[in-house]
Amino acid sequence: MRVRFQYILLLLAVSSSFGQNLVKNGGFEDFVTCPVKMSNLNKDAEHWSAPTLGTTDYFNECSRTKLGVPMNFKGKQEPYEGAAYAGLYLYAPQNYREYIQVPLKETLEKGSRYRLTLFLSLSEKSDGAVMDMGTVFSEKPLSVHTKRTLSQRELMAVSTRTTPIKQFPVSGYYQDKQNWMELSFDMVAKGFEQHLILGNFKSNVGTNYLSVKTTKKGEGYAYYYLDDISLTYLGPEYKTNEIYVLDHVNFNFDRFDLQPKAEQSLRDVYEYLKQNPDLKVAISGHTDDLGSNEYNDLLSRERAGVVTQYLIDLGLDKQRITSKGLGDSRPLDTTLTDEARRKNRRVEFVMTKFEDENP
Repeated sequence: MRVRFQYILLLLAVSSSFGQNLVKNGGFEDFVTCPVKMSNLNKDAEHWSAPTLGTTDYFNECSRTKLGVPMNFKGKQEPYEGAAYAGLYLYAPQNYREYIQVPLKETLEKGSRYRLTLFLSLSEKSDGAVMDMGTVFSEKPLSVHTKRTLSQRELMAVSTRTTPIKQFPVSGYYQDKQNWMELSFDMVAKGFEQHLILGNFKSNVGTNYLSVKTTKKGEGYAYYYLDDISLTYLGPEYKTNEIYVLDHVNFNFDRFDLQPKAEQSLRDVYEYLKQNPDLKVAISGHTDDLGSNEYNDLLSRERAGVVTQYLIDLGLDKQRITSKGLGDSRPLDTTLTDEARRKNRRVEFVMTKFEDENP
């Protein structure tokens, strides 16, 4: 009982960083200089910059100019949180566009899932609204010599790796001028993403634009405030019917107690199963070649069992998990070195479809 309680304490310590925001200064609270002049994002907001020649704005309640909060040159809007936000054109005549980019706190892990969330509000003085907001991730910061649409063709010509443009899911036009609208989507990282770029990557012709004033169609503009941008880690992306070795679950010789670093790996598996209730998991324990077959069979069952019980303690339904011991019958490395034996002292899992017989 004491060991299991210690596991839970370790889990709480690890899980505190699970929802960490990986966007630097995501709420725009940190600034180098209080805003005085327009087109000031590059100089005033800490970490944020414009990846093109489009002149993105930064607003803060410390300003006594037209870049203040809540009153500014585009209308009135309280921050979603804190005392500051950014502003940019998502639609303007002659395909003029503004974008915003920021470095991440760490490079994203290949094959892991993340959730990107932001809040935006249409400025009071906008002529119209759009329903096109997208994002791109890049390995290095972008610097593209254009004031116009940053298209997929433009992105393919830059000297750093970028992800394809991904659009936020929509249910209608972003036309609320009083309240903040939440946009969010989940993604699987490719493993090189270090910078985030946001904006409308579609031309005027391709953009869904809704005029809300009596301006001539196609000649108006849509200006938006952005606030509270976050990117959080959700865990690895697992495929069904594929064998995975649990990270950091390599046991010491002749032992079946979990090591502290195993906590996050088990948390990832549990969170994924929690979010995918149609899946179940099969756990298998393994040993090195030292010891008798009978002893290794027992030891491998103990190793699978401690992992199984840990997942159950986290809240996984017992009907969704099975375990078995395979002894030393399936080594990953057969070279009979100390390093090979360490690799073989492991636990693996496979996820498959689950059908509840008692729905």
